[in-house]
Amino acid sequence: MEDFWTERFAVRDYEVDAQGRLSVLTLCHLMQEAASRHAQTCGMSLDQLQAENFTWLLSRMLLRVTDYPGWQEPIEIQTWPTGIEKRFALRDFRATDKAGRVFGAATSAWLVIDTVKRRLARIEPFLDRFALRPDVRALPERLSKLPRLAEAEHERAFAVRYRDLDLNQHVNNVSYLEWILESLPFDLQGKASLAELEVNFLAEAFPGDRVLARWQPQVDNDLAFRHSIVQEMDGRELIRARTVWKAAEGRRIDQGA
Repeated sequence: MEDFWTERFAVRDYEVDAQGRLSVLTLCHLMQEAASRHAQTCGMSLDQLQAENFTWLLSRMLLRVTDYPGWQEPIEIQTWPTGIEKRFALRDFRATDKAGRVFGAATSAWLVIDTVKRRLARIEPFLDRFALRPDVRALPERLSKLPRLAEAEHERAFAVRYRDLDLNQHVNNVSYLEWILESLPFDLQGKASLAELEVNFLAEAFPGDRVLARWQPQVDNDLAFRHSIVQEMDGRELIRARTVWKAAEGRRIDQGA
């Protein structure tokens, strides 16, 4: 039973953004890949749980990034379970570059769902299969419920595509993050980099759904935003999030939609 699990990757050409940097969406995918492979060694991967009529669901995540490696650069993703908090299984991540410097860190909270009864399962029996390391944290914060977005200045509609679906046959959590980023001003990601992302996953979306990605800049910081994604049909909230961006030197950010 491994306390810590490390996966090594080289940044491929289809994993970079228009600036030639590792995309934050790819970073999230690689973190999930590392977590999945670690879980598999403990008999707790998604397909192994599904055979027992259970599944993992990501509920909350906080990610901080200081830099983004470029194309072909080697990176390492390390992950480990840190414990239990109420109904959540906690897992942390650390991403390092070729020099061994940490450029990304994340903490996350996961649920186990009984797929037959369609309700939460007790988390303790599942974490017995992992070696927990509550003494080592990638980020010190406790994950909490984000406040509801009171109003939104901007909104963009998206349709659920086949490529958005995961093994649970609902929208993969990284697709929600993609909709958040795509709804923001077009030139933002060319002039700034995402420094912090916090998200609460609240409900599911399925094939045929249309969703609205809404956002509002914070009053005290024009590079920080509050986000919400809702079902277009009935307004049911699917996720809440916040993003904080770091502008490149000498770059002005246009807040227009």
